[in-house]
Amino acid sequence: MSHLPASAVLDALCPRDRSRLVDRAVPRGLVAGERLYLAGHRADRVHLVCSGVIKMTARDAEARETILCLGVAGDVIGDVAALDGRPQPLDAVAVIRTSVLGFGADLFAQLLESNPAAGVELAKALAQRTRWIIDTALERTGSELAARLAGRLLDLADLVGCVRNGAVELEVPLPQADLGGLAGMCRESANRTLKAFKQEGVVDYRGRKLRILRPDALERIRCDGREARSDLEEIG
Repeated sequence: MSHLPASAVLDALCPRDRSRLVDRAVPRGLVAGERLYLAGHRADRVHLVCSGVIKMTARDAEARETILCLGVAGDVIGDVAALDGRPQPLDAVAVIRTSVLGFGADLFAQLLESNPAAGVELAKALAQRTRWIIDTALERTGSELAARLAGRLLDLADLVGCVRNGAVELEVPLPQADLGGLAGMCRESANRTLKAFKQEGVVDYRGRKLRILRPDALERIRCDGREARSDLEEIG
């Protein structure tokens, strides 16, 4: 399938096994807000995100949603449950119109065993996702709103941004309400904080097109939030 996005995991499979996996795959299209799977579901498939964005979320007893990480084109999702044989730990929901390719979980796990390089690439992807979740959790435990949003914008830039003329340009792959949810704040707070960043010359944006003009300033804001949290912990 020539339209497949670049994927470090799939590209590390030997050609025969990659073809075997893709030839048996099931394509699926999702509209914004449609669930790919829910927490607690049996892991019968692993999915490659071909286009669009998937948010991985958890809900509390009051059904309030927490966005923990994102899946973009080239990412493999649903892999945790396929590897440990337990139900899915999170909901996977399309943020925008999204297409995925579903692979049989058993076949995927079997091919990883015979393709160590693909297993290493999957481990790297899981480590990156784990670090994103850890950073998000740490920011929400004590960082100010500005530090939370700065951290999420920098991580989004790493995920989907490109450097042009000293600035990082990206099309924010989710609506402002979800951007706020990713940073653990409401839409209004996210909007106010973005405006403050713009007034300070740190970012510029039009619609979903965002330019991080001063990545160093965003990094300082994120680090200042972490240092403030550490100071409070020492006092406590």
